[in-house]
Amino acid sequence: MRIKSYFAESVQLAIERARVELGPEAMLVNSKRTENDLKHLGQFEVVFGVPQGAAANLNRNTELPQRPPMAPEPPDSLAQELADLRKEIESMRDSVVSRGRPNARIMCRLIPLIEDAYSELTSQEMSDDLASEVLQAVEQRISSTARPPAQHTPPTGQLISTQTIEEALLEELKNRFSVAPEPSSLKDRAIMLIGPAGVGKTTTLAKLALRYGIQARTPVQLLSADTLRVGGWEQLSTYARIAGLPFQTLDSIAALESALDEHQGKRLLLIDTPGFCGTDISDVEDLVAFASRESRIEAHLVLPANIGYRAALRIRDRFASFKPAKLVLTHLDDGCKPGAVLELAIRSGLPLSYLCSGQQIPDDLALASQPAMLDDLCRREKTIAVSAA
Repeated sequence: MRIKSYFAESVQLAIERARVELGPEAMLVNSKRTENDLKHLGQFEVVFGVPQGAAANLNRNTELPQRPPMAPEPPDSLAQELADLRKEIESMRDSVVSRGRPNARIMCRLIPLIEDAYSELTSQEMSDDLASEVLQAVEQRISSTARPPAQHTPPTGQLISTQTIEEALLEELKNRFSVAPEPSSLKDRAIMLIGPAGVGKTTTLAKLALRYGIQARTPVQLLSADTLRVGGWEQLSTYARIAGLPFQTLDSIAALESALDEHQGKRLLLIDTPGFCGTDISDVEDLVAFASRESRIEAHLVLPANIGYRAALRIRDRFASFKPAKLVLTHLDDGCKPGAVLELAIRSGLPLSYLCSGQQIPDDLALASQPAMLDDLCRREKTIAVSAA
């Protein structure tokens, strides 16, 4: 069995070149992104195996890079040769997976389409690990209902359309995160926004106040516990005065508890909190303890969408003592790629409540929805015919 590699700007193009030169007896061994030192040859590499008899007829003048041939195998039969090659492929794939190379985790049977989807997700700044994990699940969804192809058959079997891959991808991603937007008819509750300084808590609170207090005519009470920094409550007070909404500052936990009792007739209480870093947690221990045990308070963790999921997870852990119930994403207008934003939502483990995309109050605030998070990720341009497994 002879091994030969083909390089091209897409997996499908590399496969087509291999088929032209090697013929229908060639067997697809592997497909992956080209290693960095070979990038000038093409973005993708596909590896084909050719039986010894057919290998003798290869065009020796080709300029395509070629892998060294494997050691000769006993000329028992073509069937035995192919069986041995399959064992080698499985061993090689398991070895690569164990080293954590993302592309190798994707099963090979729908390689052209899966590789295209992988490239799309990672180009939108989803991590290699998550993209590989998602697309392996997508491949399994499709292959569980598809017909196995005959061996030694060119890729002219069952057509897998881009619609099929898109639907499977959408379903897989939908299962990995949740949304919990506020219903149009709010129940009595107090929403407390928590998060680091500078993430947009106060602006988001003002957007919520105008959305519900002015547009929806819901009885709203604004409360600010942001008394740690000088003038921390003044911005929200200004918004409240302009909008004609009631506002109150809270200088203690007793004042917060009293306000919850006093304004229990209001349909919605919106509570602003100070931003703090990990070393400042001792300054708000009483607030943390009260918020975590008070059933009337629903804490929403506010994070900028451009933060990156690893930093987001550290912040989530820092604020875990508040027992946040939902996640608010801000700064969606700051050049965020949809794959990175979606990964943040998936990795956080919290349902999304609101999405904020700018400073306009209240226009740049939307109820979180799965379509809003997924539309930019799952658009494909063409249908590729491959042999389905």
